[in-house]
Amino acid sequence: MIPELLKYVPAHYDRNYEPFIGGGALLLTLQPTTAIISDRNAELINCYRVVQNAVNKLIETLQQHYNDEAYFYEVRSWDRQTEFADKTVIQRAARIIFLNKTCYNGLFRYV
Repeated sequence: MIPELLKYVPAHYDRNYEPFIGGGALLLTLQPTTAIISDRNAELINCYRVVQNAVNKLIETLQQHYNDEAYFYEVRSWDRQTEFADKTVIQRAARIIFLNKTCYNGLFRYV
């Protein structure tokens, strides 16, 4: 869809606003010098912030995860546990990336 979307992007602009960042395909294609992103999914926005501000710590945390079915479901259920509020922003970002990369077709359910 990127080629179709690019037809509607002006040749010059001062700032890029992405109201629904999702995977960021359009933003990463445009590579604007200034961008403001948003999304309804607060965990996704947290993930982008951690990548921006603490990528090395994020990589270290991701290395603690492993690809196992039972472990996948355990990590997926974190947000239904009261201890989820105690997870750091880095742990939560690593969770999103782990779930996305180990689930079927890049889609996972929160329930």
